Amino acid sequence: MQESMLFSRISLQGTRSPPKRKLTDAILDYFSHAEYQPSLEQIEKDRFVFFGLIRSRPWMVVLAGIIIQFCYGSVYAWSIFNAPINASVASSTKKGRAEITFYIALGVLGFTGAIFGPWIESNHPRKSGIIGLVVFYAGHLTTALAVEMKMISLLYFGYGFVAGVGLGIGYVSTIDTVSKWWPRARGAAAGCAVMGFGGGSLAFSAVNRWLINNTDLPLVFLILGSINFGSMLVSVQFLCPPPPGHNVSGIPIVEKENANQSSAESNKAPQGCCSVSGSARLESAQPIRYTDVINVKKPVIYISLAEALHSRDYWLLYVSFLANIVFGLVILSNLPSIINRMFGTESKHPRDPPLPAYVAVSIEGGFNMAGRVLVGMVSDYAGRKTVFLMLLLTQMITLVCIPIAIKTGSFWCFLMLVWTATVCYGGGFGMIPAFLADMYGINNTSSCHGIILTAWSIASIGGGLAFTGIINSFISHGSSVSDPKMYTVNFLWMLALVIVGFICCLFVRSSIRDRLFPAHPDQILRLRIFGRVFRILWTTEEPSLAGEDCCGASESHIENSTSSLRHKQRKRHLRFELLDKEQENAAWEEYLVLRAVQYRLMKEPHVY
Repeated sequence: MQESMLFSRISLQGTRSPPKRKLTDAILDYFSHAEYQPSLEQIEKDRFVFFGLIRSRPWMVVLAGIIIQFCYGSVYAWSIFNAPINASVASSTKKGRAEITFYIALGVLGFTGAIFGPWIESNHPRKSGIIGLVVFYAGHLTTALAVEMKMISLLYFGYGFVAGVGLGIGYVSTIDTVSKWWPRARGAAAGCAVMGFGGGSLAFSAVNRWLINNTDLPLVFLILGSINFGSMLVSVQFLCPPPPGHNVSGIPIVEKENANQSSAESNKAPQGCCSVSGSARLESAQPIRYTDVINVKKPVIYISLAEALHSRDYWLLYVSFLANIVFGLVILSNLPSIINRMFGTESKHPRDPPLPAYVAVSIEGGFNMAGRVLVGMVSDYAGRKTVFLMLLLTQMITLVCIPIAIKTGSFWCFLMLVWTATVCYGGGFGMIPAFLADMYGINNTSSCHGIILTAWSIASIGGGLAFTGIINSFISHGSSVSDPKMYTVNFLWMLALVIVGFICCLFVRSSIRDRLFPAHPDQILRLRIFGRVFRILWTTEEPSLAGEDCCGASESHIENSTSSLRHKQRKRHLRFELLDKEQENAAWEEYLVLRAVQYRLMKEPHVY
């Protein structure tokens, strides 16, 4: 009887359903690992694109990426629709608040990239690209319906939310796919793709204006959405991931020149297997500090997505990126009003500005495009961190000089400074995908890029609201629209933010070597300045017996003297060190050997 009861109890326990996973565990697991693992059949299919009719080439992927980003860039031409939508929906150009739609779209873009980043990384780029363009097209159709029905809430949902979701998915998947095809020129490749986004804002400004003047407003969105949908549907057929071995799997820990050599060798044989030893690739569950570097020709370290997102360097770079784009986003939408109020018809001395505002905005768009490509190309040779610091430093100088130019009435100096800062703004977007790929590996690019784009959302919404709020506060307290103080205050808080971003970028350890370089026990701060390690130490100065004649002293006397000196207060002071290459290499090689021994001890404890 007891045996039967025991047997029935065991049977019931065996049929018990497994415990359900918590939502938090599922979310943590989703943001912990992301990697696309195609089958052999899929790898063979990706050798040909456009329905299997054309053999895939890297330049085709770049061209397709530029066209797709060009269509997505139409969102930056939304300001053309503000007045006609407000007049149509609210029967007044001062009502309807169509301007909010643009901020909603950019806000949704960033958070969509963050949420869907791991999914984009784990799936074929053509799949995510098609989903993105279909949702973007659905947003245009919903917008046409909203304008026809005169529903501002439906407008916010259609173009702000729906189109913003499609924009976020398509933006991240396209740029990261392009950068993966050019491991030796990631900055230039990503910059070219992002350049298309800036070019779309210029072209569609004229296209939207022509459509508004020649057709009904709801029909404008149908035509515009159909043009974008057809162009992107053809271009997305040329998107495919590079073949296995095209990129180094993980982060090389060799010197830069060797890393470039290994990338060159992998590019010469794109169809072959990766030349990096498999023993250097770690499982994601293992700590990043363990790697087998003994007898490995080109050792690498594999970092999981969870480890990348937990890195303080990632969030320091996040703040730096946020600081770099705030001024550009604000000035893009407010430059015409600043020109008119400070130098034009609404200034203290009303007159026509030397250059029409719309022409200045068009030229600014050209500098935005140029910065995305040129800065990305320069970062391939000068280094990502060095170039990013230069961008922030340049913006600091321009933000100091712009209020002076406004106060002195120097129109052309003002425009030159604004255009210079716009180059920095565009350069940040063009370089950030390559920066993330270098720091955390090509397999984590989409996820890290998607999350860092939330800074775009915060900067566009928070920066725009802060800028407008300060101006409205001055006007409500009796200031005229031509008072330069309101803009000076705005430029000052932007300057403070850029300074914070510059300091954060200084502490970003951009290379895996810097992140794993052993710290001195007395170390307070460590930076890499122009390629050399600079350390600040808080060291203890040991008391000495100098000045005493110990030759004739007895042994006991010496011991007593030494004991008393040890109990004296030890002096502590700061010490500055600038390590040369030999000292740095010696410490690094010693660290790698120690980590390799720990790795082998963990894998094969019987050997030691």
